[in-house]
Amino acid sequence: MQLGRVGCETAPLENAEWTFVVGRGFLAVVPATTATPVVAALHALAADAAVAVEALVALIPLGGPDDTDSFAVIVPGTRRPGDEVDGDGLAHDGIPVHAVVRGAIAVDVFSIGGSRRFTDRNIRPWLLAEFQAVTGLVIGSPLAGVARSDMLGSGRVLGTGIDAGDTLFWSVAGRPVDAADTVLRPRRILDDTVMWDRGLPARAAEPVAELTIEAVELPGRCGFRLATGDEVRLDRVYRIGRSPRPRRIPTGEPVELLVVQSPTEIVSASHLEIRQDGTAVVVTDLGSTNGTMVHFSAGRTQRLRSGASLTVLPGTTVDIGDGNLIEILPAG
Repeated sequence: MQLGRVGCETAPLENAEWTFVVGRGFLAVVPATTATPVVAALHALAADAAVAVEALVALIPLGGPDDTDSFAVIVPGTRRPGDEVDGDGLAHDGIPVHAVVRGAIAVDVFSIGGSRRFTDRNIRPWLLAEFQAVTGLVIGSPLAGVARSDMLGSGRVLGTGIDAGDTLFWSVAGRPVDAADTVLRPRRILDDTVMWDRGLPARAAEPVAELTIEAVELPGRCGFRLATGDEVRLDRVYRIGRSPRPRRIPTGEPVELLVVQSPTEIVSASHLEIRQDGTAVVVTDLGSTNGTMVHFSAGRTQRLRSGASLTVLPGTTVDIGDGNLIEILPAG
């Protein structure tokens, strides 16, 4: 993992627009109003050299009282064989970067071929992209003008930890990108950019970088597997418990009630709701008495507090008690 130089454009704390969480292997930008437990959960991973992007996104609530309407998560990769490096092992030609954005935030991506602005384009719940040959990023308000390459060395230098400000700057080389280097170090660009964006066809690549954008929408419907071995596709909302009840206020969505056995009554009558919300699987604790444990595929476990929602990926297991393990399945 290679973070390079990280800096920020600061503002008085009470006026700061964003909170920055800088880890050894990731950058996370969330609104300054984000709940402290969310920021603390992200910061708990700051010492890890390698963090999966899905593990970071899973810590950011997309519903309920702590809903985070805008954020960006950046996970830099490592240089590839054959990339030119300087004396410090830093890649001149940039490195791969995974970026997730949601809401009113923009990431200006700099690469060997130039720059482009990455936003969520109103795709919900968030948009994931993989960029190649990235030399730097500028993250901030989408209302600001597209950043210039000389801005990559701007701002106060940040170390691992939590900070606040209006704009976050990141440079893979630890210094501003030199425009002359962009000209002297051309890189072959793929003939086509593969794009999945709610049915939009593939389009020709822009002269910026090798780029794959994915609208985080698995083909078809995801599903889940109950402890009994029964598999269910998420073609509707499912409410699970000992004696689940429908919502008090109907929303017009089809809802199915699934009864599970709980001899010790650890599982609440209406314990958990599972739904596919556009492009993501969302699990919601329905105010259970004994809580819900979420076990991520990477090995981390998180307790889902009463009434909270969490976006999860296939491979996640949700434990509601009495041996009722619910495994989230990929689309099929």
